[in-house]
Amino acid sequence: MDSVITSFGCRPDADLEKESTMEPVYATEPAETQDLLDSLCPPVRNWFKDKFPDFTDPQKLAIPALQRGDHLLLCSPTGSGKTLTAFLSIIDDLVRRSMEGTLEKAIHCVYISPIKALANDIQRNLIDPLREIKETYLPNRAQDIVVGLRTGDTPQSERQKMLRHPPHILITTPESLALAVGSKRFRPILQNLRYMVVDEMHSMVPTKRGTHLALTLAHLDHTISKPVQRIGISATMEPLSTVADFLVSSSSSIDTRPVQIAHVSGSRKLDLDIILPARDFNVRPLKEILDLNIPHIRTLVEAHNTTLVFANTRKMTEVIVQKLRVAGVQGVEGHHGSMDKKIRLDVEQRLKRGELRCVVSSSSLEMGIDIGSVDMVVQVGSPGSIATALQRVGRAGHQVGGVPRARMLPTSPHDLLELVALQNAILTGRMDQLRFPERCLDVVAQFLIGLVIQQEWDIDEAYELVVSSWPYRELAYDDFIEVLDMLHEERRVWVDWEENIYSKRGFSQMIYYTNIGTISADNNYLVFTQDGTLVGQLSSSFVQNLRGGDVFLLGGQTYRVHAINSTRVNVSPVTGHRPTVPSWTGEAMSRTRELSDAVLEVLDQVARVVRIQKDPRQVFEQIYRLSSPVSNSLAEFLEEHLRETFLVPTPHRILVEEIEGSMPTYVVTTCRGRAFNMALGNLFAALAEADEIKVVEASFDENGFLLKLTKEVNIGLVPGLLSEGNGREIIRKFLIDSQLFQKRFREVASRSMIIPRRIGADEVSPQQFQQKAEALLRKHRQMDSGD
Repeated sequence: MDSVITSFGCRPDADLEKESTMEPVYATEPAETQDLLDSLCPPVRNWFKDKFPDFTDPQKLAIPALQRGDHLLLCSPTGSGKTLTAFLSIIDDLVRRSMEGTLEKAIHCVYISPIKALANDIQRNLIDPLREIKETYLPNRAQDIVVGLRTGDTPQSERQKMLRHPPHILITTPESLALAVGSKRFRPILQNLRYMVVDEMHSMVPTKRGTHLALTLAHLDHTISKPVQRIGISATMEPLSTVADFLVSSSSSIDTRPVQIAHVSGSRKLDLDIILPARDFNVRPLKEILDLNIPHIRTLVEAHNTTLVFANTRKMTEVIVQKLRVAGVQGVEGHHGSMDKKIRLDVEQRLKRGELRCVVSSSSLEMGIDIGSVDMVVQVGSPGSIATALQRVGRAGHQVGGVPRARMLPTSPHDLLELVALQNAILTGRMDQLRFPERCLDVVAQFLIGLVIQQEWDIDEAYELVVSSWPYRELAYDDFIEVLDMLHEERRVWVDWEENIYSKRGFSQMIYYTNIGTISADNNYLVFTQDGTLVGQLSSSFVQNLRGGDVFLLGGQTYRVHAINSTRVNVSPVTGHRPTVPSWTGEAMSRTRELSDAVLEVLDQVARVVRIQKDPRQVFEQIYRLSSPVSNSLAEFLEEHLRETFLVPTPHRILVEEIEGSMPTYVVTTCRGRAFNMALGNLFAALAEADEIKVVEASFDENGFLLKLTKEVNIGLVPGLLSEGNGREIIRKFLIDSQLFQKRFREVASRSMIIPRRIGADEVSPQQFQQKAEALLRKHRQMDSGD
């Protein structure tokens, strides 16, 4: 088969970071240990001296700013004491008030956690220090300092009790805070709020969940009478100035306090290495490589007390658990988001107590949940993100002064290249840049429904509230009005245009309370055993192929299907059967731009070395510090590619290979990530269809894509379209009729509460939801066309 290689230039990606709306100040002068101790009240000072040998670097840098009352954004490595940094000055303030008898029965501090399990941990980890301070260091006359928890799992009786006896520190989630701020009965106990702590900011600000949180904080600023000190913490964030703006934007009009950024890059020592599953790794079929990795995982597990194994999908998590058990590994369990929360909590507790040798997880354990001492992390395949890798590696040696240890196992030669680039990026201090959703109309639609649950609002005042939040600072008034008009048309709110006010309507209150949040539902089926125990969830696409009697794997256990109805699958546990491994939709995340740049850099360095007839193994061993087997395997893989093409993709070059055969086939290599490749691939497909050329096959991965067409397409048009800036409009028109657009439309319809997933206590079945979404899409297309 003959092939023709073409390369064309392309512009580097534009820097999307907008100019900061504020001027954050970087904290640069760490305090002396004795000065910090002297600044604390005696009970807190004595507790700290008895508990810790010294303050950590982040604490020395950040605590003085917090004591001055400045807003603070803290970014420091995992295991450097960030949570205590955020809370020490708050505890000190509350203890002083407690001794003086001036501690009001109201909420003084709100801590926001992205996940319920982390909220539970923080509650426990706050209660213990406060109890120790009270029992040993506080005089008897001091008032008790109370910590409360409010999440979606909090019983109604506990919520009512909280209204009568509010905690001084409230631990909550973004969604629960939104409900609390919108409640007439809850707002009064927030009037004395002084501190707002937002944890794990890197996981929220680049998502629509963070967008919704920004609106909630704007609503909170409007609700209470005095400014609140905001504290944002995370292990991995860039660009810090933009995150700082995001943190305090809605309070900037009434609060002139500076925003301090405490950035401790001080990289902790890391023990990283890449393990090759076999010396003939490059020629092994891909389906064999996982089996070859299992003995290496077993060896690592048996050589350490507690090991966390990270896979990149829930399906891979299930497969690895099963294979490790077959290989004889004792004390191994799985943990992922489609397992029931009770089962996940049981795994977390057993891991913390030291009862498990190994837990295999997808992403559900990568954030700061307290799981006890972990001394080894194994990453199977590249996670596709520098920040994600740092989070996962940091789960080992998580305590202050601990050294994280991690071993990375490749799943293919292309994956090996990515892991080498990833390891080099980590060791040279590179970081992913967060991208922020802006002007999301589905999120603001949900927010506007909730805003009028308790009272009607003036339309212009509601607009001013929305644009005070960072993601909506540039929202056009006309777009805002169109959202309101749509909500009025869909009977979610009632608008009086003459009086310029809007209010709630019909069942909107029930819909809002039972559907709040921005995390896209997956059309999942709940899985119940015959005694009514919930064991997890399965995606609708997987359930469609299940029949009664089928056996599948979930949470490392095998189950037989008894019945399937509109929203649930009834099963019973079985043993001795070979199960089907479920798959879940929407798990593939695109490789980040920064990691793709690191991959391109490796390729460019190797290409330069090969062109001058040098051995790339020297580069890998001396510069990248790779082992001889890894260096040799990667060098052979890249040398083979360069012998065929002598070209590699670069930041300014994309390779297009036209393969001659019965049908024109194009292989495009970019090494820029799945999202970029899907955009460019759809642009190719749009050009083809414009010339009445049909796309027979299309497939995408992180490094490129393949298109099979009925006739040849003029690929020479693509560079011109990119340079003229017409590509976006062409792709938009092409995607409007695609399955991808319909999927996104369903997500937006759900998030904006036009088509709720729940109505009261009743779940809408996946089939009903899809039918309603299709009907809504047809309706709006007819309206747009004027039919």
